[in-house]
Amino acid sequence: MPDSLREGDPTQVGTYRLHGRIGSGGMGRVYLGHSRGGHTVAVKVVRPELADDAHFRRRFAAEVAAARTVGGIFAAQVVDADPGGDPPWLATAYIPGPSLHAAVAEHGPLPPASVAALGAGLAEGLAAVHGCGVVHRDLKPANVLLADDGPRLIDFGIARAMDATSYTQTSTVLGTAAFMSPEQAAGSAVGYPGDVFSLGCVLAFAATGRSPFGEGPGHAVAYRVVHADPDLTGLPAPFADLVADCLAKDPAARPAPEQVLERLAGSAVPGNGHAQGRWLPDAVTEVITMYKTRVSTLVTPPVRPAAPDRPATKSTPGRVVARPIPRPGEKKGRWLRAGLALLVAATAVLMLYAGHPPFASWADRWLIGGTANLELRDCAAEIDGSLTEVSCGDPEAEYGVFAEHHWNSDAPRPGDERATCAEVDGWDPETGRAVQAWNHIACLEELP
Repeated sequence: MPDSLREGDPTQVGTYRLHGRIGSGGMGRVYLGHSRGGHTVAVKVVRPELADDAHFRRRFAAEVAAARTVGGIFAAQVVDADPGGDPPWLATAYIPGPSLHAAVAEHGPLPPASVAALGAGLAEGLAAVHGCGVVHRDLKPANVLLADDGPRLIDFGIARAMDATSYTQTSTVLGTAAFMSPEQAAGSAVGYPGDVFSLGCVLAFAATGRSPFGEGPGHAVAYRVVHADPDLTGLPAPFADLVADCLAKDPAARPAPEQVLERLAGSAVPGNGHAQGRWLPDAVTEVITMYKTRVSTLVTPPVRPAAPDRPATKSTPGRVVARPIPRPGEKKGRWLRAGLALLVAATAVLMLYAGHPPFASWADRWLIGGTANLELRDCAAEIDGSLTEVSCGDPEAEYGVFAEHHWNSDAPRPGDERATCAEVDGWDPETGRAVQAWNHIACLEELP
């Protein structure tokens, strides 16, 4: 799950503003970013110690060139990169959802229908990747993201274009031991069948929660991958034969991705199950929703975008009032509503002094609400001691709405708006503001 930026993290890479951390790996750290056009991206920034290595820079440039050829709906599309930057970086489309590794670790093995859909999606993706002349070489549960419309292949961190321009020696052993092919573990040449072997390992993990070659030190697992038979105990019957074929020691004996897809298609979720997010168990689908919400929270603080100005009026301290733009035919009704509001307010005051607490509470809630409609992405400024809504493009804008807390308008409002905002992850009580309107609390933070 994306996390907030920490002290020392960059806030800008290239033209992308960074809002949070996604994760880290052997090559570098991945951040959640936003393009100037509003698109969410994942920005991989190379570690400084690697960036200083000329050989690595050549390798990274080759990776970027290979990854740019892979597109479509099966992988996270590369949208930008600077292999010569200081440090080098790579930006891809952001896919909201957990990795297969995280989902299985937290919620257990996937049911057979989900495993079939996963395998069909990954086989289709590998066919597309291989069609671009690329071998992934690092297909593992951590490099498979579970989106609501199907799985995605990510992190071609050691993928190499299958052409004469690739400078990488075939004897180099790269990948994760429990999911690499025997030829990769032995340091031999790795081709398309190597990805199919890894696919078999991934499907076994998704269905059973473990690698078919066990755990332990990398060299011990690699030895079993090369010399031992896979342990397929607990693998559901519909997948046992297919996975066993994928895990053949001889690369030539393994099925092609298109053949894997054909064998799995009949067991996958029918119709448009992917489009409706029905291909995963409910618990995992809820996690995907949490990812989307978390991302929205991290990138919500406004950054003074160009926006049409809206006239503002002053209000009582700590309250924000916006003067709405009248719609056609609305002016006549406004005077009537204003007179009615005045009458209700006067009646409320009289009854307050008359000692009628229930009505007083109702009147207080109504009056505090007023015409206030401060919402996400709105901005405000302290003007003459009052917090007043202003355009986010206004140079006077000081605060932006970071989060909202809504409740039923018939229910009593929370007693302490700051305590409510303090429960929002990322809101700073030292610099933030909390204001209460009709039936919601707006949590604001200082604009950068």
